[in-house]
Amino acid sequence: MGGLFASCQPQAPEPAKIVNTRTVLPSQAALVSVQPTGATSAEIVLKLTSAIKATDWQFTAQTASGSLLTLTAGDVKDYDPFSLNVFSLSGLAVGQTYTLRLGFRYNQKDTLTLERRYVHAAYNPWRRLAHLPFDSGDFMGSIINNSSEDRLGTSVRVTRYVDANTWQSAVFYNPQNQWYPTDATEFGSKQNQWISTPPINLPPRHGLIEYILYWHNKDRHYFYGMGYQTDDLIPGKLFYNRDLYAILTVYPSVVFPYYQGEDGEVVYFTTTEWAFFLTNNGSPAMRGIYAQFDQEARAPLPEKPGILATFSLGEMGYVVNQVPGRQPHLFAYDSQKDSWTRKADFPGVQRSRGVGFSVKGKGYFGLGTATNQQGLRDIWQYDPATDKWQYLTDYPGQGNRYLVVWSGPNRAYLGWGYESQTVVGSAGYRQVGCTDFWEFVP
Repeated sequence: MGGLFASCQPQAPEPAKIVNTRTVLPSQAALVSVQPTGATSAEIVLKLTSAIKATDWQFTAQTASGSLLTLTAGDVKDYDPFSLNVFSLSGLAVGQTYTLRLGFRYNQKDTLTLERRYVHAAYNPWRRLAHLPFDSGDFMGSIINNSSEDRLGTSVRVTRYVDANTWQSAVFYNPQNQWYPTDATEFGSKQNQWISTPPINLPPRHGLIEYILYWHNKDRHYFYGMGYQTDDLIPGKLFYNRDLYAILTVYPSVVFPYYQGEDGEVVYFTTTEWAFFLTNNGSPAMRGIYAQFDQEARAPLPEKPGILATFSLGEMGYVVNQVPGRQPHLFAYDSQKDSWTRKADFPGVQRSRGVGFSVKGKGYFGLGTATNQQGLRDIWQYDPATDKWQYLTDYPGQGNRYLVVWSGPNRAYLGWGYESQTVVGSAGYRQVGCTDFWEFVP
């Protein structure tokens, strides 16, 4: 039975994936992040290429009345092919909105000005983590817990598609705030402890799926595969893979039968022993795959899917259904009873490509793009005990869609992805890839 099927790209309000987008072109710059550091101060990080001169860019921060705020230059960290420049911003007031503008010259003649609105807050659950220095390939990837014994996310591995012949897989080790290639032989003072290989015998593809189940809440079963491929000779089509593999303790195994769901961009959530799959803009059908490979149809989502975001809380899975023209609906799936329950609608701005995750018994949803394609950074918290949503914080980083997201008992990781940038003087939005990475501890 083959593992590759051709299918037309699913109809969606925007492309299913962003391709051929670079993080920064020669002589370009980006506003990476802004986050509060005190009641009246914030940290700002700019990304600059080595080609851009000090006279080729300008950054300003101003109040609603147009008054300029004081910026103080700080550390500069050099990467290849860019540098990160840290600034401190003072004179802020909690609850006030500020306009941040980064203008720069490129092609030695043209100029571009990017704009971001920032609302200063006293609450900051975010920690800025290390970047990875890349500027091509996919700026999204698949992220999993890297340790077989520690489920807390002390180390996580992210694997991304670089090109048709190349994977990149790297491990982030939280105590050292550092990335390590998976073929490294020594990570700091701990030899071979955090080493992890890329997916075994798997040709590179976009949209790699990786997840971990715990059979009997003990034995770690690691699954990987699926995703899709493209062909320049057949534009407008995606080739969806159905192959799935597993490593049970040590040895790899083919998951058979291959995935039996419909072609399309799949989303999934996991409980202890099951993974459940739905299809963006597809039918409501859902399939479950057990830790021991059993595969079966489960109760369908109660309505037709749009773009879906998911998170899990114990044995319950949650799905946020983002359909154009209405508030996103939230559904809870009881994996023990095989039944869905409609929960409180998401009260924030209507959007697409929002992301979901969970920490400390609460669910979170936010980011994405508004109906006018403006990038959003708001994060909302869902409490299953009260069935209520509340706004919690803004994401301080650069991306707002297709981020890598990992949920853990005490922390979450968010990063990379793409930013829909507001360009001053233009009705359009500029899409760029992002390399920043963040820890979220509410």
